[in-house]
Amino acid sequence: MFDPKPHWRTLRSVWRMLSAAVLLLPILLVMVLGDWNGLFDAAAVPLFAFGMATLLLTLWRFRLYKRALIRVDALGTSDEAAGAWGSLHRLQSLGLSAAALPALVALVHYFCVGEIIPLALLVIVSLGVMLLYRPPAAWVD
Repeated sequence: MFDPKPHWRTLRSVWRMLSAAVLLLPILLVMVLGDWNGLFDAAAVPLFAFGMATLLLTLWRFRLYKRALIRVDALGTSDEAAGAWGSLHRLQSLGLSAAALPALVALVHYFCVGEIIPLALLVIVSLGVMLLYRPPAAWVD
């Protein structure tokens, strides 16, 4: 019999670690650089628009993740569930990576421009999209 509980816990811990990294990296960058003037002020609007455009990559990834999540839930504790879990773990990691792209573009934006408001907005957007990949807590316990 297949036990899905360790897999649910792994999904939750991966989500927590990547969400913490997306939140802490900008904070560390601002602490290290402090009052930063920026190097390339003309890149302010294009970089912010590019950061928002990277959200479109998440739509396709989330659709695949949702289907894999439904498939794993339907298989339950059957022996075929092991392969479905591997696929779900891979799709969650890829989806979280795509969801972290706006925050990574925000780091580049802050380094180029030195403005904290676009950094905060893109990080909040990134964390909001990462909430889509959070596994349900009811299935873990």
